[in-house]
Amino acid sequence: MKSTLPRLLVVLAASLALSACGAGDGTGFAADFSLTSRDGKTVTLSAQKGRVVLLNFWATWCDSCKEELPALQALKSSRLGERFELLTVNVDDDPPKTVPAFAATYGLKFPILYVDRKTMDAYAVRMLPTTFLIGPDGSIVRRYVGPLDAHAVENDILSLLNRRPS
Repeated sequence: MKSTLPRLLVVLAASLALSACGAGDGTGFAADFSLTSRDGKTVTLSAQKGRVVLLNFWATWCDSCKEELPALQALKSSRLGERFELLTVNVDDDPPKTVPAFAATYGLKFPILYVDRKTMDAYAVRMLPTTFLIGPDGSIVRRYVGPLDAHAVENDILSLLNRRPS
């Protein structure tokens, strides 16, 4: 009888790789933060309790981030008046200097927050874009690494809003 140890090691390595890539469901509760927005207001995650939050970490120099901006804008526009909030966190070295002109060029209407090291570490952001779907109770429901599949994210949001996915 052959040992199953090599197979178990392969399965374990694959599952660790998938979890490191952000595949599958998120775990635990989202860390609260207090970040400054591009309009100078302070935004906290805890103020969003009871709402579904899509929290997106991005940078102006990230091509994949730029590609998903129209999808994020559409998500924000299509969920107006619902218990949904899109919060984006820019991770550029000097966001107050780079973001306003970039946002104007791309016509970005959604909230853009400026990152701090504590928030980056709390969310373990290592690749961009990285996005978290946070439930009304503050739990991380899903973590997406890389460009978003807008249809899949929309369905995940609708499920949390207790609406039928398309």
